[in-house]
Amino acid sequence: MTNRPLLNETMHNGSRLFLQLPQTYPPSSLLRQIVRLGGTITAFVSDEITGETWIDFGYKGWKFSIHNPYGEYWFFAENSECPEAILQSMIQVV
Repeated sequence: MTNRPLLNETMHNGSRLFLQLPQTYPPSSLLRQIVRLGGTITAFVSDEITGETWIDFGYKGWKFSIHNPYGEYWFFAENSECPEAILQSMIQVV
């Protein structure tokens, strides 16, 4: 499978926004995919009124968050130095 181009936007808290995708399935499906990948869920917060969700998880020793504002999934690596290979292996399942 070919690598997807990744974003490299550093947020004010030092995390890296590395991927934005249209929200084509519910957050619960994304949550299951993360667990199948081997990720460890550390937080799942869903607002039934706004429809926004935050998913925090660990994967291969790195911390990640996914947020879904504006009908998109935004993927963040807590540490902007997370290796590209880790990011690519994680996003192959989404």
